[in-house]
Amino acid sequence: MSVVVLTRNPRGIASRFIARGNVQVDLVLLDEATGPGWRARLRKLRRVGPTAAPVGLALRRAYAAAQGDQPRVDALGVRVLRVPTLNGPEARAALAGASVAVTLDSRLISDATFSVPQHGTVNVHHGTVPAYRGGPPVFWELADGRDTVGFTVHRIDRGIDTGPVLAAGEIPIVRRPTFTTTLAATLPRLHEASLEALETVLAAGDLAGAPQTGGGSFRTTPRLRDYLNVRRRLRHYDQRP
Repeated sequence: MSVVVLTRNPRGIASRFIARGNVQVDLVLLDEATGPGWRARLRKLRRVGPTAAPVGLALRRAYAAAQGDQPRVDALGVRVLRVPTLNGPEARAALAGASVAVTLDSRLISDATFSVPQHGTVNVHHGTVPAYRGGPPVFWELADGRDTVGFTVHRIDRGIDTGPVLAAGEIPIVRRPTFTTTLAATLPRLHEASLEALETVLAAGDLAGAPQTGGGSFRTTPRLRDYLNVRRRLRHYDQRP
């Protein structure tokens, strides 16, 4: 099975997956797009409110730190092709001979891209679906008072984290006095568990999946009050005997 990894992060979970060495990866497509345009950012700002911008920045820093010191994908002996966008002709041409693509920390993939590989495209989503589509993971589970955070390996379809489920599981959230330290203690474990599930799926070769059931909900960048609420909950936890 010819596996191509799609990612926008040269040092994140894609590096962790390749470094594990349990699946032969033939190519990494590294998305060099700068992010959503100003119109998309304005729409999101209107949807979640102005306080989401500084919260989003704080969370991006926390998630980047929690990834750990991963090697760059181009230092792991795998061919890396940098493309202007994963939704462009360069990416689609590179996927033409692939059996399956795997998205690990990538932007939204268009139908024209995710349908190119012979067996489609598989995504590793950190969150239980359909209740925790979107993200960020760990944060929303803490906001809801949960003790665990889930992961889902699913096929990509035209929705956001709505495709057929191939594997799923959950791990305990390791609470610490701050969100940053909680994330640093939990996220690597979440990544390892989800990658182990992905490897099992790819080894089995059955990529049909089971349709999701239930309405679910889509999570997005928290508002300031959500962020402060999670911080208060963790401080309270730290004061327990």
